Amino acid sequence: MKVEIRLDGARSLFDAEVGGEHAGHLHFVRSRGVIAYTRIEVEPEFQGRGVGGSLVRGALDVALAEGVRVPAVCPFMKHWLEHHPDYLGMVRTRGV
Repeated sequence: MKVEIRLDGARSLFDAEVGGEHAGHLHFVRSRGVIAYTRIEVEPEFQGRGVGGSLVRGALDVALAEGVRVPAVCPFMKHWLEHHPDYLGMVRTRGV
């Protein structure tokens, strides 16, 4: 299954699509060199199929490219990071 991730800066979110269908999104807030990813939502029919992980990885890759820090705010992201420690260096575990 191919998950396509698109940044929608005007709405402060990343959108996920699978086969042209909306599969989920990840909300964020920007502030002084920080991007806080606050909430992830995956449509029920796409849950458990890697959409959430694709959203997190895509969002963290954007933050890495921009050189900003990321507070671990979203519970799903915290859980995902436990299984992908290669991203931990860019994530703050406390505070924003």
